[in-house]
Amino acid sequence: MSAYLDVRKGDRQGQRIQLDGEKLVIGRSPECGLVIQASAVSREHAQIIRINNQFFVKDLKSRNKTYVNDQEVNPEILHRLRDGDRLKICDFLATFYEGPEEGGSSDAHGRNGEDDGTSTVMSTVEAGASSHLALESAPAERLRILLDITNTLCKTLELEPLLPKLMDQLFQIFKQADRGFVVIRDEATKKLIPKAIRTRREKDETTTRFSTTIVNRCIDRAEAILSEENPKDEQFTPSQSMADLKIRSFMCAPLGMTDGKVFGVIQLDSQGWGKRFTKEDLNLLVAVSNQSALALENARAHEQLLQRERRDRELAFAKSVQKGFLPASLPNVPGYEFFAYYKAAQDVGGDFYTFVPLTSQQRLVIAVGDVAGKGVPAALLMARASADVRFCVLSEPTSAKSVAMLNMSLSQAGLLDRFVTYAQATLEPASHKLTVVNAGHLPPIIRRANGQIEEVADGDLAGLPLGVMDDSEYQSVDVTLQPGDSMVLCTDGIYDAMNAKGEMFSRERVIAQLKKSSSSATQQGKELLAAVEAHVAGHPQNDDITLVCFGRTS
Repeated sequence: MSAYLDVRKGDRQGQRIQLDGEKLVIGRSPECGLVIQASAVSREHAQIIRINNQFFVKDLKSRNKTYVNDQEVNPEILHRLRDGDRLKICDFLATFYEGPEEGGSSDAHGRNGEDDGTSTVMSTVEAGASSHLALESAPAERLRILLDITNTLCKTLELEPLLPKLMDQLFQIFKQADRGFVVIRDEATKKLIPKAIRTRREKDETTTRFSTTIVNRCIDRAEAILSEENPKDEQFTPSQSMADLKIRSFMCAPLGMTDGKVFGVIQLDSQGWGKRFTKEDLNLLVAVSNQSALALENARAHEQLLQRERRDRELAFAKSVQKGFLPASLPNVPGYEFFAYYKAAQDVGGDFYTFVPLTSQQRLVIAVGDVAGKGVPAALLMARASADVRFCVLSEPTSAKSVAMLNMSLSQAGLLDRFVTYAQATLEPASHKLTVVNAGHLPPIIRRANGQIEEVADGDLAGLPLGVMDDSEYQSVDVTLQPGDSMVLCTDGIYDAMNAKGEMFSRERVIAQLKKSSSSATQQGKELLAAVEAHVAGHPQNDDITLVCFGRTS
């Protein structure tokens, strides 16, 4: 016997959870078979158990209880689940179904029937038909109704309260309606999702079922449908499910956007012999659906605008937080000058640079790192790495050991497929000695006063990027800076800066630019960035860019 949960509300809304095994634990813990990410849900909240092809739910002594059909489940007993039972855990709501599944699409709220019975289409109206059709019968009263609905819809810019208000007004207008749906078809999956459901009777067991064929026909043909039982006419054949639901008459009107594309329907049906819909009713429903579609489109646009504004605020905050991890000012070291530049390819990025004074040793650590990837994930790791740099260089006596410690820290952080390339130079101003360690980064460049270029800690002297292997060892290289000498540390955003032709700026252009540049570290940085900007000629930046230059002035 097959069984499943149709998730109607909360985490995983719209999904179908198959109950294939003997036990399904539900809770907040990642170890659960069905994980609900909500703080109000216990780590192991409840479980569904199969015993002799019958299904039972047991509350696992949760804080906020488990409910079936709004009745609390006693933690001391197994509660039998029956077809159509509603399972509620905090904000999570699902309907339990067992037995063979009906044909047709599934929706977020229940099972829908395929069409194989008998009925007839009495009338159809094209989507977008003029509202004057709705006013032909009792024009004054229907105009008032239409204006009332339009006025209500225009006052609401939020999707959630909009549709229930619409259904309430439709039930006031169409007294013969027993059930009503607003159904939206997902553009990507073609899945039919009820967004609003209304019934005359509170405990109507047919609440969650509707005919997928009727809805799909209404959407695909962009025409409204009026139908009632009539076995003599074979033009249209709604379903055995409709017969089971005892539907005597129904109307279905498409919801279309201003570009003519239909995305859903409004459907009303009646179950009484004397409660039939008329052609005038259909015309009025079409007029209402046209106004509703416009209101829905406006509400969607408003919701998207709010989402963009929230995203922009969040990114602006993330950007300011990330900026806080970068140095607020350049070091002040007598006889030296410093230049630094940072620009993310997106709102936030994975590059970083830092200056860490080792006051007791009268040394200064200059470091540049590049986290694999871009955007928020890289920025989060950047924050971790830049914070760890300070701790490691203050904890270990040598440059090589501090980088090994940094690598160990990041390796044990569970970076999965992410890693960090990193270059660290420790300056001892008294002796003008630089100690350089390279962890898979672009080789630091020394520019001598005469324009000669040297790449430091490259080839075999460069270790693995941070986070690849936790036991990696690193070597240090010592160089001495003479007056007019400088060092350039950068990330591959400079080397890989691309123009419209797909040509990268490249290592060769970097070296050529530095050779002809002035001996001032500040000027070297500015001139190199200007050369990169001239090369890309307005082409969008495709990677984060970080550049640090420092040099001995005397």
